[in-house]
Amino acid sequence: MNRFFNLVIVLSLIAPIVIFFGYIIMDEGDQFTSEHYMVSGLSTVPFIFALLVKFLMSGVDKE
Repeated sequence: MNRFFNLVIVLSLIAPIVIFFGYIIMDEGDQFTSEHYMVSGLSTVPFIFALLVKFLMSGVDKE
């Protein structure tokens, strides 16, 4: 279960970076808008949830 959470955390760390650069590529790289930053910021929500679930379930495997 620990390996699964580590995989989810790694994937959720990569997502904001990919989304941010995806927006830059789609806009042909000539401007940064608040949309870029908002979507990149909102895409970190899965990372926060993955850390929260890992923390809450950390005591479950020790039984």
